[in-house]
Amino acid sequence: FAPTLADAKAMVKACAEAGVPLMVHENFRWQSPIQAVRTVLDSGEIGTPFFGRISFRSAYDVFSGQPYLATGKRFIIEDLGIHILDIARFLLGDVSTITTRIARINPAIAGEDVATMLMDHKSGATSVVDCSYATKLATEPFPETLIEIDGSDGTIRLAQGYRLTVTGKSGTAVTDVSPPLLAWASRPWHNIQESVVAIQQHWVDCLAKGTEPATSGADNLRTFALVEAAYAGAASRQPVQLDALPK
Repeated sequence: FAPTLADAKAMVKACAEAGVPLMVHENFRWQSPIQAVRTVLDSGEIGTPFFGRISFRSAYDVFSGQPYLATGKRFIIEDLGIHILDIARFLLGDVSTITTRIARINPAIAGEDVATMLMDHKSGATSVVDCSYATKLATEPFPETLIEIDGSDGTIRLAQGYRLTVTGKSGTAVTDVSPPLLAWASRPWHNIQESVVAIQQHWVDCLAKGTEPATSGADNLRTFALVEAAYAGAASRQPVQLDALPK
């Protein structure tokens, strides 16, 4: 969005004053498996959510294709965590408090490659957002985001391989929510590639209708603020209140 939160706020203000639509390309929430989880939540099948875990753990070598990622003092929260934090907001609502712990496992990089964030949501739910590029698994899940949500009447589990299990008021259902492989796309990137089409279609639809996009500049300020709060909390090792989140 911008190098700093202050810059991003200035951009939102300038566009609002000029009457110019502004949307941030925050496409992770537009991945079809994430949208499928949102649809279940909206259906009321699991009742009121009270706990969530949004997880992205991998040992994929992102540095070979993007070597600059190894040089910044900030890495996983700023580069990847921002998207996972946005998913948490999308599914469970805005955040009141965040507590963060980070670590650097790979000695060849400058920034953190592991981050764990505990969040209190204004809805009353609690979530854990955990990100890692230092986690070696039997089957590499990259670039999948895995999700667990517990509600008053059931649970949602988005597992590796895009397997969605919903246990709720109607019983248990298991669904394959794999993203479509578009003609020009390639695995395993097809999840992200398809979400790019989805968010751009949303943007076009909003422009045509004159409506506010879901990932407007104003909305994305709240995700950006979470990133800044996470780094502040990691440094202080104290919970950070987000009472002053941008409106």
